[in-house]
Amino acid sequence: MTVRKKSPTSQDVARLAGVSQSTVSYVLTGSRPISESTRTRVEDAIDKLGYHPNSGARTLRSQRSGVIGLMVPEADADDGVLMVFIGAIAREAQRFGYDILLVTAQEGARGIHRVVRTGVCEALILMELGRHDERVAPVIDSGLPFVTIGKPDEFPQGSVVDLDFEMLGQMVVERALEEQCDHLLLFGAPDRKRHRNDVSRFLAGVEDGADEAELDVVLDGGPLADVPDQALRLTLPSQRTALFGITGVRQALFAMAATGALVDESRLLIALSGEDLVDVSPLLASVPQIDPRRVEISELAVQELVRLLRVDGAGPRITLVEPRWVEG
Repeated sequence: MTVRKKSPTSQDVARLAGVSQSTVSYVLTGSRPISESTRTRVEDAIDKLGYHPNSGARTLRSQRSGVIGLMVPEADADDGVLMVFIGAIAREAQRFGYDILLVTAQEGARGIHRVVRTGVCEALILMELGRHDERVAPVIDSGLPFVTIGKPDEFPQGSVVDLDFEMLGQMVVERALEEQCDHLLLFGAPDRKRHRNDVSRFLAGVEDGADEAELDVVLDGGPLADVPDQALRLTLPSQRTALFGITGVRQALFAMAATGALVDESRLLIALSGEDLVDVSPLLASVPQIDPRRVEISELAVQELVRLLRVDGAGPRITLVEPRWVEG
C-alpha cells in the first residue's frame, strides 16, 4: 500500500523559516515590504520543502458558486447583536448576488477545512477573531479571499473591517472626564477577555486615554446584576463614577433602571448600543450613547469581499470605522 506524502503548507514554511505565517503570505504576494534577509529565509524554506500555494482553491475561486461562507461566534446573552451582523451581511451579499453559508466558530480550524474541501464557497468572512486565531492559518492556506470582522495582532493575508476599538476606549475616557467622574468602572469582565481582539484594543485605548488623567479605571469581573452596587461602593461622597462595557450592555441597563441608579447623579452609565434607547425605555433618554455602527461594518465587510473577488489585482487592506456619539 502506497502512503501519500502530505503536501507542505505555508505553516510548515513559516516554521522552517522562523517567521509568522502571515509573513510567508506577504513574501508570496508582495503585499507588504519584507526585509531581504527575511525574504531569503522564506524563499529558501519554500525551495527546501517544495511548497506550492493552493492552486485548487484558486481554481474554485474562478468558478463562481455565488456563495460566501460566514463564520459566526457562539451566541450568548447578546445574541441580538449577532443577528444584527448576520442580517446586514446577508442583505448586502444578496444585493451583489451572493448567498450566505453559516459556519459556527465552535468548529474552529476544522470548520474552515471542511468548508474549503467542499468547494462551495468563493470567499469567507470571519467574525469575532481572537488576537491569535487558529482559523486564520487554514484560510490563508486555502487561497480563498477573505475578510475579518476583527483585527488580529498580526494583519493576515486578508482584509480587515471593524470598529476602531482603541478610539472607542479613548472616547469613553474623554466623556468620563468631561462629566467630572473620578472612577471608570468597566463591566463585563474585560480583564478575562483580553484574548479577544476587540477587548484588547478597547483596553489599550482606555489605558492610553487615562494614562495622564486623574481617572481611576476599575475592571469589574462580577455579575452584571451587581454592577450598580459595585459602582456605588466605589463612589465616595462628592465623587462620581462612569460605567461602560463592550458586552452585557442590555443587562447592565436593566440593572441600573431596576435599582434607580439611572437617576443617581453619582453614577453615569455610558451605553454602547446601536438601537434607540428611548424605544427600550423612556428612563434611558438621558443615557449617553455610542453607536458601534454594526450595520455599516457588516455592509463594508461584504463590499470589501466583493472588491477582492471582482477587481483584478485587488489587495487586502484595513478599514477601521469610527464610533460616534448618538445625538439626543
